[in-house]
Amino acid sequence: MVKHFKQGFTLIEILIAVAIVGILAVIAYPSYTQYVIKTKRVDAQSKMMEISQKLIQYKAANGNFTGATITDNNIYGSNTFPQTGDTTYTFTLNIPNANSWTLTAEPANSSTQDGNGWICLNNQGQKYWVKGSTTCVLSATSNWDGR
Repeated sequence: MVKHFKQGFTLIEILIAVAIVGILAVIAYPSYTQYVIKTKRVDAQSKMMEISQKLIQYKAANGNFTGATITDNNIYGSNTFPQTGDTTYTFTLNIPNANSWTLTAEPANSSTQDGNGWICLNNQGQKYWVKGSTTCVLSATSNWDGR
């Protein structure tokens, strides 16, 4: 007598596995997306701190901030972040007087950061970011935590 062994998976077993993978994907994808957005924002904040240091060096060499531009290679060399690849933020450096500046990172349209809020930093070290914000409200208590 020949024995026949059943090999493979039943349709029900495959459907259960597909359902489990689908549920995991529904849960994981939004978390992953938020992680990517936060990582790109933190990268821009880090670059803004580097630019801040370059501005301090500029003032030490020139006596004031007048004439400093974001596109100066000694400061940053571009107004987009990152400098290569897909732009996620557009940097703007505002120098209202010889001794102060405000650096703003505005999310680029149609980027992963679009609608995530402006990031701001000034010469006093005041920082500001709130999700969805389109203005900077810098103060001694503002921060990059989104509160």
